[in-house]
Amino acid sequence: MIDRIATSWYGPRALRRHRYLPAGARALGAAMLVGASLTALVSGCGPIEYINQVSVKAAGAVSAAKLAQADRYAPYEYTAAEEYLHKAREEASYAEYQDAIEFGVKAEELANKGRAIAVAKLSQSAGASSAATPASESRASVPRSRSEDENPQ
Repeated sequence: MIDRIATSWYGPRALRRHRYLPAGARALGAAMLVGASLTALVSGCGPIEYINQVSVKAAGAVSAAKLAQADRYAPYEYTAAEEYLHKAREEASYAEYQDAIEFGVKAEELANKGRAIAVAKLSQSAGASSAATPASESRASVPRSRSEDENPQ
């Protein structure tokens, strides 16, 4: 005979016990759930904080350092920043988000430092080239020709 729909595998309804939690236990469970979700929200989840630190801040700082010619004027800081950024992305690929975030912070710091050095060196070189006046440049750089020596006018 085919099982009737009205029957249950768990026995008659009257024999099944319903287990209800006391009201205090439900309230405690709800409070723990809310606390855990707020802690995760405030502290930041690994992948979310990784995206913010590495993909946004560190990558932007390395890009800004490249635009400021840090690879030329601050090669140590720029190269280290690039390598830390690469290592951060590698660690994230292994789901080691905390390590990736730390490498991202180091990459951002070194990129900012390299950019500052490059900007300072560029401003120094620009200041040195504008220190010479046009009159002194013309006297020093233009040699006199032989015809000018023979025919002074």
